[in-house]
Amino acid sequence: MVLKKALLFLFLSCLGFISSAQDFHYWTDQFGIKATALGGAVVSGQDDHSMVFYNAAAMTLVQTPSLSFSINAYQYRTFKQTNALGPEQNLESTDYAAIPNMMAGIFVFKKHPKWRAGYHVISRNVFNNKLDLYNSGQYDANDLPGNETFVSSYAYEMHAGEYWAGLSISYDANPHLSFGISHMGAYKTTKYYNNYSITVLPPDTSSSEITRFASTMSFNYWNVKAIFKPSVLVHYPRFRLGMTVTLPSISIIGKGNFYREISTLNLDDVLPFDFAVIARAQKSKVKHKLPASLNLGFSAQLWSKCWLHVNAETFLAQKYYLIHDAKMETEHYPAILNDSVISAIFGDQAFLSYGEEYKAVTNIGIGLDFKLSEQLNLQFGGHTDFNYNKFRVYEFGRQTIQASQYDRLVTSVGGNYTLKNGKRFALAFEFGFSLPKTTDYGVDFTTPNESRNGLTGDPAHGTKTYAYSYKVMFELTLGKLLK
Repeated sequence: MVLKKALLFLFLSCLGFISSAQDFHYWTDQFGIKATALGGAVVSGQDDHSMVFYNAAAMTLVQTPSLSFSINAYQYRTFKQTNALGPEQNLESTDYAAIPNMMAGIFVFKKHPKWRAGYHVISRNVFNNKLDLYNSGQYDANDLPGNETFVSSYAYEMHAGEYWAGLSISYDANPHLSFGISHMGAYKTTKYYNNYSITVLPPDTSSSEITRFASTMSFNYWNVKAIFKPSVLVHYPRFRLGMTVTLPSISIIGKGNFYREISTLNLDDVLPFDFAVIARAQKSKVKHKLPASLNLGFSAQLWSKCWLHVNAETFLAQKYYLIHDAKMETEHYPAILNDSVISAIFGDQAFLSYGEEYKAVTNIGIGLDFKLSEQLNLQFGGHTDFNYNKFRVYEFGRQTIQASQYDRLVTSVGGNYTLKNGKRFALAFEFGFSLPKTTDYGVDFTTPNESRNGLTGDPAHGTKTYAYSYKVMFELTLGKLLK
C-alpha cells in the first residue's frame, strides 16, 4: 500500500504534461477550388467535381463528363505557444508542404441519363510538427544546501496523414430530387514521439548523486477503414437543399510499433527506491475509428448574379476507446514493482495501450458566389474548425497523444475562369488562425522542487497559442460543366 501511494503521488505530480502541439480538427481541409473558396459550404450542390466527395446526389447537376486536378500549390503553417512549459518557456514550429489535394471525375451514361458515377482521391489531415525545448539554470530543486544545476528538455514530433479514395453513384429521381451514395476507403498513418527528461545535478563534485525523472513514448501505425456516405439533394432554379450522413467508419486492418518508458533516479523525497518501467510491441493490431456526422446545407439565389451557400456539419461524440490495446507485458525494476501495481497506477489500462475520445462538435461554413460574366466567377467564404479532442493532457492513467485545444477560423477567396473549349482554371487562397485562448501549463521548467512537485514544477495559468495557416490552391478542370 505504501508503494502504491508513493508511486501515485509521483504520477499525480506529473499528470499535467501539456504541449498543445498536434491539433485535432475535422474541417482543416476543404477539397476542390470552389469548395475551398466558399468555406466548405457546398453540401447543397455545386456544378463541379467536388460533389463526388461532398454530396454524391449533387452529381446529377453535372450534365457532361468532367475530370479535374486540384493541388495545394503552397501550404504553410506556423505554431507558437508562449509559456508552454513555464514562464518564457516557449514552443515554436513551422510546417511547409506542397501536396496534392484532390483528383476527381464524374461520368454521365448516355443510355441511362438519370444516373451518374464518380470517383475521387484526396489527401486530408496532413500534419507535420516538431517541437523541442531545453532549459538549464540554478534552482533549489532538492533538500541539499544551496542551489543545484537543473537541466530539463522536451522533444515532440508528429507526422500524420490520411489518404481517401472513393466511388460514388447518384440517381435523379425526378426533376427536383436526387439521391446518392459514396463508398470510401481511408488509409491513415501516424508517427509520434514524446520525451521529457528532467535532471538535477549536484552542486559540486563532492557529491555524485544525480536526481532524474524521464518519460518517453513513441509509436508509428497505419490503419485502413471503410466509410459509407448516403446523400440527398432537393434542387430548384433558385434554391437547393442538401443532406449527407457519414456513417461510423469500419476498421479493416491496421498495424503498428509501440514503445514506452518511465524511470526515476534518486527521487528520495517522493519514492524510497529508483524504478523503471519499459514496454515494447511490434506489429501489433491497431483499430482506429471515425464517428458519424450529419451535414445539412442550403443555397439560395439572392439576385441574378449572386448565390448564398450555408451548411453545418455535426460530428457525434466518440467514447474513449483503445486504438492500441496492449497486453500487460512490461520490463520493470525493482521486482516489487509487479504488474498488478503497474496496472493499479495506470488506471487498469495496460502500460503501453493508448486511446482517444472525441467530443461532439458542429462546424459551420458560409460562402458567396458572384457571377461577374459568362466565363468568370468570384467566391468568398469562411468556416469554423473546432477541436474535437476530448483530452489534451498527457496522462499516466489514460495514455493519449498530447494535443491542443485551440479552435480555428478560416477565411477564403477564389475564382474560376471557363474557356470556350470547356476547360476551367481556378485559383483560391485560404487563411486560418487560432482563436484567442489562455490555458494552464502543467509542467514548469523554472520551478522544480523534488518534494513539492516531483521536479515537474508548479502548474499555473498563462499559456497562449498562436497558430496560422496559409494555403494557395490551383485547379484545372477538363470537360464541360453545367453552366
